[in-house]
Amino acid sequence: MAYSFKTIQRRQVEESLAPWSTISPHDQPSGGWVKTIRQALGMSAAQLGRRLGLSRQAAADLERREVSLSVTLATLQKAAAAMNADLVYAIVPRQGLDATIRAQARKKAEHTLGRAAHTMKLEAQGGSDSEYNAQLDDAEEQIMEERPRDLWDGEDTPATPK
Repeated sequence: MAYSFKTIQRRQVEESLAPWSTISPHDQPSGGWVKTIRQALGMSAAQLGRRLGLSRQAAADLERREVSLSVTLATLQKAAAAMNADLVYAIVPRQGLDATIRAQARKKAEHTLGRAAHTMKLEAQGGSDSEYNAQLDDAEEQIMEERPRDLWDGEDTPATPK
């Protein structure tokens, strides 16, 4: 079976994300990584501040900003380097990429077929539930195959993690 470039690319991304899939956002220490690593190293906030060219108060503020998600990646990278560590950053889909795309294709199929089914029911031409589900499955597969440009249009998703 020949795979498209997008399919190969998606599978490579999925493979590189595999080690991250077991990590949960809830695994983050409540005080943030900077403070947790700094304390584990036996480093004071003043010492971290000096290594960053900041005051103790500015280093403590950096730790607070990390917890409140208002710190930049560049700042976190500098803090990590000051503690002889690396910043590792990833965006990890809650489901796999294929499952995320399939769920969106299903929503798109439901939206498209739902309108047609509603019109047919109004005209007393509605089919059975099993017929509708078969059509829905077919539409989902067609969307998965074609991957239309508007796949992600029309529906807003929550921006905050669950």
